Amino acid sequence: MNYDLIIFDCDGTLADSEIAHNTVLMRQLHDLGLTEYTLEKCMETYMGRAVTDIVESVETNHSVRFPDHHWTKNQAVFKEILPDHIRMDDTTTPFVQKLHNEGVKIAVGSNGTRDNVIETIRAAGLKEFFPDDFIFTFEDVKNPKPSPDLYLHVCEAMHVAPRHAVVIEDTVAGAMAGIAAGIDTIGYVGLTHRENQAQRLKDIGCKQIIQSMSELGDIFYKEKDVA
Repeated sequence: MNYDLIIFDCDGTLADSEIAHNTVLMRQLHDLGLTEYTLEKCMETYMGRAVTDIVESVETNHSVRFPDHHWTKNQAVFKEILPDHIRMDDTTTPFVQKLHNEGVKIAVGSNGTRDNVIETIRAAGLKEFFPDDFIFTFEDVKNPKPSPDLYLHVCEAMHVAPRHAVVIEDTVAGAMAGIAAGIDTIGYVGLTHRENQAQRLKDIGCKQIIQSMSELGDIFYKEKDVA
């Protein structure tokens, strides 16, 4: 193994729950009178951003206010619709299980809320591989992605230097965070909703671009296999 720690983003990487997330957001925005936000517009505008950033952007740009505890109230809706919308790369579970069985350190670093991230990982059938202590979100740091804070925090908590870790990311903001943290960052486009996302990730400096989690095996074990 070429790395001591593998950090996976959650939404769009380990599993795709973006349609569920953005369906909830769309309903919230419609309740605020912002009916121009279709599901597609929500995903194009806010996908990959922390909820705090979304709230600030909406309230500033549209002169509206979200109701108190709005995200907590919508948690039940997210849990209800998630099973019908979650997507996965068929190679993800076998690869994560292989890493787990070999004792490789793996963690999650997400811009999602902690409750939503845990629910997504559970719905994807991956919770046994990611104990709560190995799941990190923007709520753990001052600044969400694209700031490097979250990924630096994950490395510190997992006792691994950034130069010995690798980040797997599907969004530009997330990849920027990994690169800014001085961590090798691999762009993943197997579940992307955006055209030309591979080129976007390449342009900002991702080490490699992959379309399937199975490709990580060739990257992580290449030197070992050659030896």
